[in-house]
Order: sequence, then C-alpha cells, then structure tokens
Amino acid sequence: MTDATPIEIRSRDATYRGLRDARGDRFLGIRYAEAPIGQRRFKPPEPLERHGLVDATCYGFAPPQARRPMPAWAPKGDGFETGEDCLNLNLYTPAADNGRRPVIVHAFGGGFQSGAAQGGWLDEVAFARRGDVVLVRPNMRVGALGFLHLADAFGPDYGAANRGMLDFVAALRWVHENVAAFGGDPDNVTLVGMSSGAFTISALFGVDGLAHLYRRVWLMSGPASRIIDSATASALAADFLGKTGIRPGDVAALETLPVETILSAQEQVLATHLGERNAPGGRTLGIVLDGASLPRHPLDGLASGRFKQHRIVTGWTRDEARMWYAFGLMPEVPDRQTLLASIARFHPDDAQARLTALEAERPGLTFTEYEELFLSRAIYRDPALRTQSVHAAAGGTGYAYEFCWVPDFENGRLGAAHGFDEPFAFGQLGCIPLASGNASASALATELSRSLLRFARSGDPGWEVASSEQHVHRFL
Repeated sequence: MTDATPIEIRSRDATYRGLRDARGDRFLGIRYAEAPIGQRRFKPPEPLERHGLVDATCYGFAPPQARRPMPAWAPKGDGFETGEDCLNLNLYTPAADNGRRPVIVHAFGGGFQSGAAQGGWLDEVAFARRGDVVLVRPNMRVGALGFLHLADAFGPDYGAANRGMLDFVAALRWVHENVAAFGGDPDNVTLVGMSSGAFTISALFGVDGLAHLYRRVWLMSGPASRIIDSATASALAADFLGKTGIRPGDVAALETLPVETILSAQEQVLATHLGERNAPGGRTLGIVLDGASLPRHPLDGLASGRFKQHRIVTGWTRDEARMWYAFGLMPEVPDRQTLLASIARFHPDDAQARLTALEAERPGLTFTEYEELFLSRAIYRDPALRTQSVHAAAGGTGYAYEFCWVPDFENGRLGAAHGFDEPFAFGQLGCIPLASGNASASALATELSRSLLRFARSGDPGWEVASSEQHVHRFL
C-alpha cells in the first residue's frame, strides 16, 4: 500500500475513519454484527448499531480455520489473523462521495472450512479503481462454527444451521444501509462468489425478504445445489459432539469448547472423497435445509418467480475436479464397479446408462479419468445449467460460461481446474505463475473481467442468454 492519510465518512449515527491514498479509499475491519462468542456462539448473528467514531483503518479477524500447506505456485498474499470475533467487512471505493457506483459484494471460497476477506492475492483497491465500483468483502463464519446443525441436540435456540450464510446476510444489510455514504448505489448490488462463497450466495434464493438487498449474482463453481438435508446434517453433528465429548443439551460445554478442539473434530467427521462430500447424504459442511434459516430449496425459490428480476451468471471450469486427483486427494479408481458406485451416489437409478454415455462421448479414458469427468459435471456444470433452466422457466434472465484456460505450470496436469477463473474475473494475474505477462492469458483476463464489470453495471455480461447448453460462453 502507498502512504495513506486518514479520512472520515459519516453514515447514519456513526463516523467511519478509513484510509485514503492516490488509488482510492479503504475502510477495513468494520464490525457489522455483534461478536459471535460466549452465549452467541453457534447462534445467528445479532444486529449491531454503530454510534460515534468507528476505527476502520486495520483488518479484523478472519474466521477460525485449519491452515494447510499450499503448493509453491498457489496465490500468495499478506496472510491474515483468525479469531471467533470475525464478523467484519472491508470496503474499497475509488472515492467516498456521492458517486452511486455499482457495488460488488464478494463471498470468499474455501470448501465451507476456510477462507478470508483479506490477506490473499486480490488487489482490491486496484480492482475498485479500475472498474469504478465499490467492492465489499465480508468475513463470515465457516466450518462447524458456521454450519454445524445443532437443532436436534440443543433445541430451537440452535435451529439455524446456516450461521455463516446469515452472517453474509447481516453484511448485506449493512451494505444496503450504509454504502451510499461510501460512493456506492444500494440499489445496484451484485453478489460475486466462488465455490462455497457461490453456494452461500445461491442459497439466498431459498430465503424470504432478501430480494431488495441485491440485484444480480455471479456464481463461480457454486450454483443453487449441494443442499444438505437436515437428517444428514444432524447425524454429522452427532458424530462431531461424540468426538468432543459434549452431551446434547450441555450448552455450557458447547460455549467453552476450545476452538482448536472444534477444528480438530470437524476434520475427523468430514468425508474427504469429492464425490461423497457432494452427493446426497454426503458427510460435509455446507448449506442445510433446516427449515429455519433456509425455509426452502433455492431451486424452489427460483421456480416461484420471486427472483425473476434478478440476473444470474453461473460459471464453471472445464476440469473442476482434476486438481483433487493431481494432488493425490482422490484415490485412483481400480475397476468399473468402483466407478459405477461413484456415479450411483448421484444417480442410483441409471448409473450404468450414464457411464455408457460418457464412454461413447469420450472413448478410451481410464476409470479414474471417467470419474473425474463425471464429478466435474455432476457437482458443478450440470447444476449450473439446471439453475439457469429453472430461472428461465420462471421468467428470469441468466448467462452461463465455461472456463477452459490451462496453465503451463505443473506441466499442464491441472487442466482448467477449480478456482482458476476467479483471478481472471478480477483481472489480476500476478498471483498465477506463468500467467502474468502471458499475452493470451492477459487478453482472457481482460475479457472476463470486463464481462464481470459490465454485468455489475448493466446486468448484461455481453454474451447470449443461456437458453440452452449451446448458448454457454466459453473462455478459451
């Protein structure tokens, strides 16, 4: 960051002190809800009214999470501190004025177990300035703290399983009420997310009373699917409590359980197989159809027509699942029966027919390659197309893209893998080895980033409407 000077902006009953330099203004670590600690732990976020001077000159905590080693080529940044008191957001604007710029609210990804609103590869100030938009990045709870379904074990006070999603909603309410003072237009808000961030955004189609908080969504590898039924989520919670030794109803033990124990226990109860995690009944953390925080499936919400005025972009990468295999996180598939069993997790009634169709389309692949292809489509591509189909049938307008760029690093073995499109969407390739300075990659980043900014401004990314699979825009 360049040398910055303090700036103070008045909004409602509070004065926010941020930082200004030649590139724009930034306001960091703004608390948007009460700290979810003590009696508020494992509860929905509680509203917070800000009064007086609010220091917004330094980052707050990111959510508690396990830290894992990253490959040498992975995007690097300044890092971040974690803590349970993590309900804060960061705002970046070219100028805190009356500009009424488009607002982009970004939900980070991380498999519902990790992620942060700061400290990564994204240069938020540069993006906001280049696009003349206001960018908001909230921190929100992840892992068991954000999504463990405790209603059966602890009663209706713990009925809201999707606390991380509700955190995001609380941040959206803050944006709606305050962003005008920071140069943004509260009536022109676009939600952008990747992976679990996109799944979280998609889930909002199943919630009432939120349509006015945003106008459009841009979903990267996270369509309106992967919704966990309450019975599956309750069984996972029972296993979690068993690992920690907490008896159902023992609220005091739940409130004082060390964070390190929470992180350790959640690792022990979650599935690692990509198919098992994402198929119905999979042992994973994520959006739960709990009837409290999520009253209906998001696709049912779209089908109702409640969101037909909201424009939707769904995107996926061509080789979504490949990275899991390349890094040895997925086992080799030894035989045809194991492959059929993997497909049957998603389609128990016609697994054989689906495999036969894949073999006709792509003859000569190994069993492992067929599973990778199937999972890439079953988890990401097919639900993205289904989301568009349901939205269109209800009178809505949507767009779809497939990202096909393959990097040179790792000898190209990662393909166009999960998450590779996000740096391109923000037009920032410096975090990707061998992409920065690559003319074709730079041109692709310019194209994709312009599409995102155009969509945020007008609701049209510049592609054909996704009325069928033939109308998917492909970034090559």
